[in-house]
Amino acid sequence: MKLAVNGLAGLRILRDVRRRDLSALRRRIDPPAPDPAPRKRWTTGALPLDALLLSAPPTKERPLDVVVPKPAQRLGASFARNTVYGAGLRAGSFIDVGNGVAIPSPELLFVDMVGRLRFPVLVLLGYELCGTFGRDPADPMMGTVAFGIEAATSIGKIREFLGACTYLPGKEDAYRALAYVADNAWSPMEAVLATMLTLPLTVGGYGLGEVRLNVRHENPPELVVRGCPESRVPDIELAAAPVGFNYDGRGHYDLQAVAAAADGHARAAAIKAARGKYVDDLRRNRELMAMGKMILPVCSEDLFEEKALDALVVETLRCVEAMGVEVPGFAVGYLASAGAAKRRQELLWSMLPWSEAQDYARELERKSKALREWFGGGLPRYSL
Repeated sequence: MKLAVNGLAGLRILRDVRRRDLSALRRRIDPPAPDPAPRKRWTTGALPLDALLLSAPPTKERPLDVVVPKPAQRLGASFARNTVYGAGLRAGSFIDVGNGVAIPSPELLFVDMVGRLRFPVLVLLGYELCGTFGRDPADPMMGTVAFGIEAATSIGKIREFLGACTYLPGKEDAYRALAYVADNAWSPMEAVLATMLTLPLTVGGYGLGEVRLNVRHENPPELVVRGCPESRVPDIELAAAPVGFNYDGRGHYDLQAVAAAADGHARAAAIKAARGKYVDDLRRNRELMAMGKMILPVCSEDLFEEKALDALVVETLRCVEAMGVEVPGFAVGYLASAGAAKRRQELLWSMLPWSEAQDYARELERKSKALREWFGGGLPRYSL
């Protein structure tokens, strides 16, 4: 059997491949002609459900997205939804993931998701593909996250790919989304924060412009010889001003380990570990400030609590203003709009790992015609 799948099926498999077999990303091929052999025709029984990470066969109501090189090769089965990628595609735009299955390369997959994902979620996917974390294949919103893995692609590679394709549906929208993506995100929450900061005000973001993620800054020798680390890495920095953010989630100081310690010795060790992180964070921010960079701490409550991220952005703008810098094109008055604030909050909540996220995503999709036009179509069942 040979079959190329795309859409959410391709994204699910790519997330799995990044966790278990990074070498597969380099097995580049052209999209294969579909072949059900040894079966004579395409039925759900011909599909390798395990390789496709499917717990149940696809149906007419929940079809499998497949790719064919020529219109005449379309699968006539009711469970298949066909995409034709022909001569306009760059050679080697697919990956052989084994078991007769191929998926789009990370570069093509980003373009392929145009119209399948809401525009902000497409941007968020860009951070994942160009970052060193991977969401759970089966449950991308609430499942386990893989950290410290090789980036699937980069902004430069996606741009190069787009330029090499002579015809590719969604190409211009992919360029537009890519303008708000940065390389080297280390975590999903960092990516959500960066997405909200960079997205235009008219789309529900804060419009703070380009950001840089996890850039290493060298400490001066006079600090290194006095015991400071050789370098520090802030999570997010604004390109427009020497202001940035460090995100510390709920587990950063591991206070639960302190509470769960069974005896005095274990409790002392847990307190020492939490205190060590706290002190290092303070010193990190202080050292970065000595380098001329003002880094604001961000906690999970700043993302989950209503109006908290708005307050953080106002504080950020005060810092930028104090440095005598302006964010190009930013309209402070837009932050005062109650309607815009509500849309921003709903957009933020729709991308966070909690059970209500999908409800906010669907409500946001239903209410706003302007956002629907930007997001490029209907909301899929799995929006991440």
